[in-house]
Amino acid sequence: MQQDSTPLRLLKNAERLMAEKGIAATSVREITEESDANVAAVNYYFGGKTALLLDLLKSRFEHLDAALLERVSSIEAEAKGKTPSVRELAKAYFDVITALGFNSKTGKLDPFILLIQRASAEQEAVLEQAQDYNAPGIAKLVDLMAAEVPADRRARLDVPMLTGMMFTASVAAMPAMSSENRNDVLVAAIKDFLFAGVEAYVSRFAHGI
Repeated sequence: MQQDSTPLRLLKNAERLMAEKGIAATSVREITEESDANVAAVNYYFGGKTALLLDLLKSRFEHLDAALLERVSSIEAEAKGKTPSVRELAKAYFDVITALGFNSKTGKLDPFILLIQRASAEQEAVLEQAQDYNAPGIAKLVDLMAAEVPADRRARLDVPMLTGMMFTASVAAMPAMSSENRNDVLVAAIKDFLFAGVEAYVSRFAHGI
């Protein structure tokens, strides 16, 4: 997609407006006006506002998954044949999310993070459709986390719940990571809470508790 193409402008402005105002509160007309496009452009290129939202979320989740795959693959390579710890893998997820979703200098969340929160509250079905839990990055992360889980129990791992827990905790830490209002004690506490929670969840399946 060309950098200055109409579909790209529609996606960028839709993300910004929906993140700021809410999904339901953002009209197709507002999106097209901000994008210097005809009011019919959203239907023409995407098939409607909901389909545009779905495409937008899918694109952003794919970007996130690519970054996660790179980080997890690096950790796996550094382990030199050993399985990385669940804590180390949970930290990888935390680091990737916070790096992509938060600007410590400005103290602002990326619109994508805000959009996910909006979608979770307003368009949960679309949010679920947009996430591919078999995508390479998340699949590798969960596979390594579950390395000690017997094969007959792996299918019972609730990947949406696990990733949702990691995402929520990671976002909760972001405001405390601002360069102006940095609170390292709070960030460390949230990370410990996240890591312990993931370890406890995976351990229950590994040991059949």
